[in-house]
Amino acid sequence: MMKSLFVTLLLGVALSGCASRHYVEQHADTLWFFLHLPEAGQVRFCSSADNYVLHDTVQNREGNWQIKIPAASELKYFYVVDGSVYLPECRFRETDDFGSENCLYLP
Repeated sequence: MMKSLFVTLLLGVALSGCASRHYVEQHADTLWFFLHLPEAGQVRFCSSADNYVLHDTVQNREGNWQIKIPAASELKYFYVVDGSVYLPECRFRETDDFGSENCLYLP
């Protein structure tokens, strides 16, 4: 019984760590994107909201890279981390016309 409880607790902690690496918050007419990669040297954000222009993000004290953009009803996005495309764990994904995947933001 105790071993089973320990394994369940350990699994929950492991899965919650994965889920917290990337998240989106909406505040009124603004979307905040957060990516927890404290070891990264540079993180840029790219989305369909403005035809995939690369935007610099800012790292906060907790190691989260963050950016705010105007809220959209739906958008596709990805990150460029230290010069390489990075797709975080995201709830919804879509394969684009070039065979790559993008995260989808669906409110």
